[in-house]
Amino acid sequence: MDVRSVLVADARRMLERLASGSITRAPKVTSRPSSIYTDADQFEREKEHLFRRVPLLLAASCELRNPGDCKVMDVVGVPLLIVRGKDGVVRTFLNACTHRGARLMRECGNAARLTCPYHAWSFRLDGSLLSIAARESFGEIDRDAAGLVSFPTTERAGLVWAIIDPAAEPDFDAFLSGFDQLLAQFGFDTWHHFKSRSLPGANWKLAFDAHLEFYHLPVLHRETFGSGMSNLAEYFYLGPHQRLGLLTKADHVLEQDDIAGLADMPESEWPLASLLFGEWIVFPNVSINCFYKGGRGVILSQVWPGQTVGESETVQIFLHENPPDEEHLADATAMSDFLGKVVGTEDLPMSREQQSVLSSGLLREVRFGRNEGGVQHFHEWVDRFADSPKDLPMAQVMQRP
Repeated sequence: MDVRSVLVADARRMLERLASGSITRAPKVTSRPSSIYTDADQFEREKEHLFRRVPLLLAASCELRNPGDCKVMDVVGVPLLIVRGKDGVVRTFLNACTHRGARLMRECGNAARLTCPYHAWSFRLDGSLLSIAARESFGEIDRDAAGLVSFPTTERAGLVWAIIDPAAEPDFDAFLSGFDQLLAQFGFDTWHHFKSRSLPGANWKLAFDAHLEFYHLPVLHRETFGSGMSNLAEYFYLGPHQRLGLLTKADHVLEQDDIAGLADMPESEWPLASLLFGEWIVFPNVSINCFYKGGRGVILSQVWPGQTVGESETVQIFLHENPPDEEHLADATAMSDFLGKVVGTEDLPMSREQQSVLSSGLLREVRFGRNEGGVQHFHEWVDRFADSPKDLPMAQVMQRP
C-alpha cells in the first residue's frame, strides 16, 4: 500500500466534497429489526463469533512502555493480562494462575514477575512457570504445560491487538486490511498515555452507533458543540474499518487540521498531520478522535459489551504526542473532562433511553439514512461475522459478499 497516496486521495475527495457542500450518500435508506439491540441470543453470537474471534484493539503501546508494564481488563467475560516482557514483546494472557484460577493481577502496574496472590505460584513475563511455592510438598508437574494461557497478539502502529481465543490461527493482515498502515502515520509508538476513564452505557452497538455518524452533533450536542455544528460525514472504508471526515470549513475540536486550507497548497506539500483528519473507526468497537487543545492528542474510545445485552462499558484513553507540560496541563485536563462530559452526560444517557424504548418490543425496526452510511457499513460487518461459522478462516470471512 502506498500510504501517502491513499491519504492524499482521501484529502482530495474531502476538498471536493467541501467545495460542493454535499457528501457521498449511501445508495438507500436501510432498516434493521430493533431486536439487534435487545435479543440475548444475538448478543451471545456477537460475543462468540465476533469478540472472541477477531483481533481486538486492547491497548496503546505507550500504556505498556517499559518491560514489566501490565494492563488488566475484562473482555466479554474473559479476564486479560497484557504484559510487556523483558524482551520488549507485548503478550496477552488469561489473567489466571494455572494452579487454581486465581487472578494474578488486580490492577495495572509494573511487575518483575507475575506472582499469584493465593498460593504464590510465580510466572515469568513471557508466561512460563517460574516457581511453585513449597514445591517439594506440592509434588511434580509438567512445568511446560503449566505456563499461562496465552492469546495471539500483535503490536503495530503503536497499538496492541489480540484474539481472545488461544487456539486461533491469526491472520492479522487480512483483518486489518492495511488500516494499521494508515494509523501508523500518527506515530503512536512514541506517544504518551495521559489518563483513562470508564463510563457505563446501554447495548454495545447502541453506544457505538453514536461514534459512526455526525447527524446528531448539532442536536444532541447543541449545548456543548453548538447548534451551528455540521451534521455531514464523508465516509472512507477499508475492509470493516472506516474513517469519517466532518464536512465543515470551521475550526472545531473534532477536527485535527484545516482541511480546506490544503486547497491552496500543492499536493506534494500537504503536511502529514492534515492528512490524518477526522474520526478513525477500528472495527468492531474502537474510535480514535484527534484534538489539539493541551497539545496534539487523541481520544481512543473502546466500547465493550457488558454482562447483559443491555449493558456496555465505554473506556476513554487519552494519548498525547508529548507529555503535557505545566503550560499545557490545564488545557489537556479540560479537554479530557470536556470529552468525558460529552459522552457521559449526552451520548450514553441517550443510548440508555433508546435501550428502554427498544426493550418494550413495540418499535419493530430502526432506520439508517443515506447520510449514515458508516452505521450501515458497521452493522453489515457485525452481521457478516455473527452469521458466519466461527471456524471459517478470517480471509474467507473478509472476502464474502
